[in-house]
Amino acid sequence: MKQRHNARFTAVVVALTGVICASLTGCGTSQQAAPSTRVHATQPTTTLNTTGNPKPAFTGPTAQPITVMAVGGSVAHGWDDKTGGGYLARAFQTLTDEGPVSFAFVNKSIEGDGPTQMAAKYPGFLAALRPRVVVISWGMLDDIANKTPIPAFKKAIQDEISLALKANADVIVVTPPPTGASYGHDVQSEANLINIEVSLARSFHSQHVYVFDLFTQMKQYLASHHQSINQYSADAWHPNTLGHELAGEILAGDLATQFVKSTKSNSATSP
Repeated sequence: MKQRHNARFTAVVVALTGVICASLTGCGTSQQAAPSTRVHATQPTTTLNTTGNPKPAFTGPTAQPITVMAVGGSVAHGWDDKTGGGYLARAFQTLTDEGPVSFAFVNKSIEGDGPTQMAAKYPGFLAALRPRVVVISWGMLDDIANKTPIPAFKKAIQDEISLALKANADVIVVTPPPTGASYGHDVQSEANLINIEVSLARSFHSQHVYVFDLFTQMKQYLASHHQSINQYSADAWHPNTLGHELAGEILAGDLATQFVKSTKSNSATSP
């Protein structure tokens, strides 16, 4: 398993030179290429897509697996992933397989919830699980459909990060994988909420808050491969199994080079 994952991470490095997404909208709708049965992750674009924290949160084996609690909606919960439990579960399983750190991933995402609906449940989840890591990954589309007021959305995200930090957890904010709606009727609204979430996370100026912009990286991947979002979508709101697989590999690559000092991060920095 470890050799297979290493090969998937290192065999293909996608050159994003010349692929410019001027905003969070508008790349990757061509349908020229057929879907692949294998997915290869991009190398993370650290200047654009992460906080650039100076050191990983975990640098070696721990006595017990690290408890990771994730919150989000149906996409984060893994809807329409027939084999892997969703992109978040896939990413942390890959990290565990690669080592040296093992993770116990607990997904508290709830289908149909946005951050304002999660607000009343979230403190109880934190108290019960006492996670070392909290992953926040909202899909945004429920909030768009429900017309959640922006001030309420901001407060809910800010409270999630603040409460996790007060509980001595590291926080990982992951923007969602794009879906058909990301290229269609929700293109501007989704991009706006994502920008708000990322700005809030970065406003903490904390080495314990990480931001991984999966949304932009996956759009860049589709554009550079001349692929359509339809190849990776179950419907307008949800990735299919292949979409979760691609999103999970991109996120695992980010985490393995910037959140965990893994075999991959060592090889990436070696001369």
